[in-house]
Amino acid sequence: MLDKKSLKQNKGFKIQLKKRLLKSFCKDNVGEYGRIRQLSKDNRGNYSIIISAILIISFLILSIALLNSSLEENESNKDAISSNQIQYIMEDYKRNLPIIEREALEELSEYVITNRRASLDSRNDLKKIIDNKLSEKNEEYYENYNIQIQSSIVGIENTSDPFSYKFKSYISSVKGDFSYEEIAESNVNCYNLKDPVPVLFCGDDWSFRINDSDANRQSVFYGKSLSRFLEKHNVENYSFYENASSPFIIKRCPYDPYKHHGDDNGKIMKNCRENNYYHESADGACYLCRLEGKCGCEHYGFETFINPQDTNETGRVSACGADHVIFSDDIYPGVEVIYSSADGMNEILYLDPHGHKVKYGMSGF
Repeated sequence: MLDKKSLKQNKGFKIQLKKRLLKSFCKDNVGEYGRIRQLSKDNRGNYSIIISAILIISFLILSIALLNSSLEENESNKDAISSNQIQYIMEDYKRNLPIIEREALEELSEYVITNRRASLDSRNDLKKIIDNKLSEKNEEYYENYNIQIQSSIVGIENTSDPFSYKFKSYISSVKGDFSYEEIAESNVNCYNLKDPVPVLFCGDDWSFRINDSDANRQSVFYGKSLSRFLEKHNVENYSFYENASSPFIIKRCPYDPYKHHGDDNGKIMKNCRENNYYHESADGACYLCRLEGKCGCEHYGFETFINPQDTNETGRVSACGADHVIFSDDIYPGVEVIYSSADGMNEILYLDPHGHKVKYGMSGF
């Protein structure tokens, strides 16, 4: 049996042993815990690097996408601006077409009248003039806008309006990467142009002249030229057309329907003749055919009347005064129609009873 002293020593030894074991355990576990904490710290560093890299790559991808989008939008805007500019230029070009075509028509008319030489093919002659003018205009647009344009007339057509023609032009253009192509149409009338028919038929006679004192009311005065022409064609009473007159500038008659010319005791007809109007007619020639020296053609055309000088005689008969009758190869007669009288002198026309008298409401005259 151990005494108290031995028991006390033995107890102390156990306590010391426990302390050594606890210290050893703590020392081992603290080292392990440190290693765990250090590893955790290392892993968090790696995670941060990875996350940062992902964010940077995502930002770069987004930036590139936004940049590409911006560049594409800018390019698209530039394309839209360029396309709009070309469209504007070509619309401006097309607005010039009827002006050019009208100028060409007037130029051909002046040539025919000045030279007293009919066109053999008015449409072809007109096309050549227009194409030359278009070529000059194309050079002008190239110099001003750096745009290459090719254009030419591909058709000149009569319309339901005998005073107007439809012009068809082929247009193509190139500027940079953009191109344009179209068949453009425009209507051009012959208003205020000179009538070549009187000049081509009677203009070589010394007595023939044009009264140009009033540019808007120019008239033809035939002197003896028309009576001589009718005499050659064996027309009865050809001398009744000595010193006759007729319109020279194409102006459309506003009195429509034409039967109203007989209204107000002939005052409408008097006003029509004083203003030198032209009238629609299926028998009359269109303007381009007039330039070829024709008085009638297969197209829907127009007519005017040749006015004999005033007279105090009545009941006379001579060639019907419609221009397409007088200057045709088939001249038929007309009876005297008095539409105005003053101081014993009568203003007259010679009209066929069942044709022009009816058309213009003059049957009762």
